Amino acid sequence: MGRKQEWIIFLLASGCASSPMAVDVERKASRGPWPEVPAVEMTDEETSVPIGLLRDVANALLKRAGATACDSMKRRPIEGLSMEYCSTIYVAGEGESLSWRVTEPIRGEFAVCRPSPQVEDADYPASNVWVVGYVHNHPCAAPPSSKDLANWPTDAFDPYVSMAEVRMVPGNPRPLTHRNNAIEMASALVAQRQDGTRFFLRYFTTGEVQQWSETRSRWILLDRCTPRGSNPFSAMPQCEKGPLRLLRE
Repeated sequence: MGRKQEWIIFLLASGCASSPMAVDVERKASRGPWPEVPAVEMTDEETSVPIGLLRDVANALLKRAGATACDSMKRRPIEGLSMEYCSTIYVAGEGESLSWRVTEPIRGEFAVCRPSPQVEDADYPASNVWVVGYVHNHPCAAPPSSKDLANWPTDAFDPYVSMAEVRMVPGNPRPLTHRNNAIEMASALVAQRQDGTRFFLRYFTTGEVQQWSETRSRWILLDRCTPRGSNPFSAMPQCEKGPLRLLRE
């Protein structure tokens, strides 16, 4: 069995069985757009979460209490002090007038945050809203965990949740396109290191993890990773090149 087939089986299993995001259909919809993060008009050049949106998310999210609090000696979040926050990334609009948006953040815990797969937008009805993914912070600037890579919006339990295109997972009846370009489902991670520098990651349902390069002004593919669903003792995903290494610029 190839890596792509293994990924599909794991993702479908996560969405239909073990993921708390999939089964928690009672969770309230998150409200958007978040007033602190301006909507970003969609262009022909970008078919996934744009860096401009993530910069604004970082500016608003990382100033919240505990968002960057970390035990610098142990490189671990501090219980009772560190805090993860998460928002839902979505696209709203009609016709060719579409914009990238995020919901108001949910306050999680020191090492976990559970975003909502449902969005209540202030400007558009649900029929004009498409969920793309999630964005959250890691207080200690750690790479995405296995749980992060396995946590995706799903319509398996709620057919009224419209999603962007999932590259390899069938069953999405209303994929979003902009001028004939499919908008890909992706989630993101924003974090600030102890020296004050920030990094921006986005990752896809296929396991591709990308980091924004400030020096090259483009997204760089770091690796292709899959969650270690069968190994509860490892929070880190399994990547083709070994442990995921971030760019240091």
